[in-house]
Amino acid sequence: MGQDLCLPGLGRALRLFGCSEVLGALQAAMPGWPARVVEAAGPVPAIRLRRHGEGYWQTSPALPEGLFLATAVEAACSLIADLVGEYFDRHPDSIGLHCGSAEVAGRLVVFPDSHRAGKSTLTTAFAAAGLRVFGDDVLALTPEGRGRALGIAPRLRLPLPASLDPALVAHADEHAGPADERYRYLALPEAALATHGEEAPLGTLVLLEREAGLTAPELLPLAPGEGLLQLLCQNFAHGAPSEALMARFLPLMASLPCLLLRYSEPLAAARCLAARVAAPPEKGEAALASLAGHRPMPAAAQAISPRQPWRPAGEVQEYPLDDELFLIHRPSGAIHRLNASGRAVWLLLAREVLSADILAELLAELYGDRSAERILPDVLGLLGRLAESRLIEAA
Repeated sequence: MGQDLCLPGLGRALRLFGCSEVLGALQAAMPGWPARVVEAAGPVPAIRLRRHGEGYWQTSPALPEGLFLATAVEAACSLIADLVGEYFDRHPDSIGLHCGSAEVAGRLVVFPDSHRAGKSTLTTAFAAAGLRVFGDDVLALTPEGRGRALGIAPRLRLPLPASLDPALVAHADEHAGPADERYRYLALPEAALATHGEEAPLGTLVLLEREAGLTAPELLPLAPGEGLLQLLCQNFAHGAPSEALMARFLPLMASLPCLLLRYSEPLAAARCLAARVAAPPEKGEAALASLAGHRPMPAAAQAISPRQPWRPAGEVQEYPLDDELFLIHRPSGAIHRLNASGRAVWLLLAREVLSADILAELLAELYGDRSAERILPDVLGLLGRLAESRLIEAA
């Protein structure tokens, strides 16, 4: 006879057949999301797991063909991913952020996912430093812009790096939860992990850059556009229109400090970051970022004539943020980002039809430290990318 896992907000979300060890690993991996186990009954839930040879076989809407899972911990990892997806499907007012998060001085430090930047290890380091964790992989963003925990424990990739502070290794060993050869969940004290549904305001958005040679952590201020770009990229609302995402994220980044954390050892980084966030920098401390995009602008396919006049295309939505400007091409939903110089070009084009050579002259007057001849190649390159992205059109 099977068993059903009932979760707050989901009801009977998962049916298991002969997988008691998986059930134990799953409950230990999400201690803050209290579950009831009942006898299987009624319609079969969309997420299912059964014994399959020496392992397990999972099926779900995300895995219609099924997936073989070799260990109980591997099965727990996969099931949690599907349960999180089910949660956001049933709570469309919340947006899932792919990030780690910890509470510092009553507000959340949020660090979006970055390839191999160590967000799960950094989350564990926050716990080792005595701070409360809201999650190491996902955080729900409420319509009011608050962070909501799901109650899932941090998960470390094994083996642990030899470069970790011994105190962090000791903490991870002391609070070891379900594990296999690849992953270990942490069994944190109840007070160290926020429970499912618990909320806190966002305090700081931190981008991570892990560099082995650094002897001490470095914290650098970033332009708000860097944080907005990360939120646009690192979320689970893949079907949401770009305009809807902008409406949720732009007000946040208008007031949320954004920092770059460059570090080598996670525990030192967590302590440094916590100290900095507890005494945040003055507003306005920011570095100007270069031209970039949520969907990068392509290189120009053909040369742009310096004397060809241009104007903004009709189906472009503008979103200013400090000195930068984000543009959405409505037909495609593509989001593009302009730095201060790019924004100046766009605003000039919005006022009147202009060519590259005239734009270069106007920018030379505006900045005063470069001649129009030196600026012109940059203007031609920018116009070429704007044209390729269908953000401007020839007049």
